[in-house]
Amino acid sequence: MRLSLQFAFLYAVLSAVMFFGAYWMTEYEVRDWIEDQMRSDLVAFERVYAARGEDGLMDRIATLSEFSFENERIYQLRGPDGEHLAGTVIDVDAIGAGAHVFLPVATISAGSPPSAEVSGYWTRIDRIGPYNLVQGTGDHVIAEVLEALSIALVAGYILVISAGLIIGQFVGIRTERRIGSIMETLEDVARGGLARRIPASEGDRDDLSRVSGAVNVMLEQLETLLESQRQIATDIAHDLRTPLQRLRQRLERMQATHQDDPDLAAALGETETLIETFRALLRIAQIEAGTQQSYFVTLDLGDLARNLIEIYQPVAEDEGQSLIARLPDGPVMMQGDPALLGQLISNVIENAVRHCPMGATLVLSLDADTVPVLCMSDDGPGIPEDERDKVFRRFYRVEKSRTTEGHGLGLPLVKAICTLHDAHISLADNSPGLIVTVTFPQSVT
Repeated sequence: MRLSLQFAFLYAVLSAVMFFGAYWMTEYEVRDWIEDQMRSDLVAFERVYAARGEDGLMDRIATLSEFSFENERIYQLRGPDGEHLAGTVIDVDAIGAGAHVFLPVATISAGSPPSAEVSGYWTRIDRIGPYNLVQGTGDHVIAEVLEALSIALVAGYILVISAGLIIGQFVGIRTERRIGSIMETLEDVARGGLARRIPASEGDRDDLSRVSGAVNVMLEQLETLLESQRQIATDIAHDLRTPLQRLRQRLERMQATHQDDPDLAAALGETETLIETFRALLRIAQIEAGTQQSYFVTLDLGDLARNLIEIYQPVAEDEGQSLIARLPDGPVMMQGDPALLGQLISNVIENAVRHCPMGATLVLSLDADTVPVLCMSDDGPGIPEDERDKVFRRFYRVEKSRTTEGHGLGLPLVKAICTLHDAHISLADNSPGLIVTVTFPQSVT
């Protein structure tokens, strides 16, 4: 719409320039026509003077002066000494030979008053033998032509601008709808709806249609590639899950008869870690594919956080830590997947418990003044500022946390859940410690 209005403004300026040029050109042409008319009369007077002399010239000028309707045309023949010989009396003392000037009506003395539409005369003075011939044409001709032209130009300008604005708004609204459709499709694709395509309008062959076609081709290729990748991941998961499960079962049976074998216990622990890693990777892949949005329901985020706090408070106490909840009394309703949001809250709590030392204070708060904001703060070692973006990568671990348990998939899983719920996650310094803030979209009333 803004682009259409900008073009309409530009078109209005260009139209004004063109109309002004047409007005000026018309005025110039009419004045030139008047000049041509007086030059033609001059040629006729010269012929009369050559054929009939002074008397014939004076008779012709007197006759034309008498037949000039309301003095629309004026003539005067002046002698060599400036004396009046024939025609309308005009105060032309300031006019030299060959001069072209405009004289107001007040400077002219005539036998009868001119038309009320005449405010002055365009005049010229020429030599015919020893005499000076003064001619003048009333300005009402130019005024009437320009008045009619002005009305036509103003009416046309208003019509053109109105039509331009209407057409511009129509084109702008239509284009905005098509752009909105493209953006809506891309947003759905970003949420995982790879099967969505930009609707194509029959008969449209403009730039947006070309872009839409190119985007649809790209989405088809992207869907094919991701489907292939998903199939590969699924095949790997199925191929490895069963052997890992069997390995764990065998290790468990062996441990039952060899309980004192530390290598066996370590192998069983590593196997559990591999299984959990595979589960986390598949979970992240499913979430990033966007298929989990089908499980969205209206839920109370405060009640979900309250239940998880009750579960993790004993865990924190066992680690010598204090887990504090600061939750609103009323419900905080929103749309989301209860299982995934529970996983999100569990992961941020577990991450704080795992990386904070004994005696640390952990605070989980939920603010719902404008939008739901979940905050997990601690007074532990924190994360260096230059590594806060990197911790959302899969398998990335801060150097000082490599001695603790984990596989570097907790925060990437939290990030994937946030993306699925259109939420924003950020990390900040708690001086000391870390603050994890998750800002959700507008809550549901």
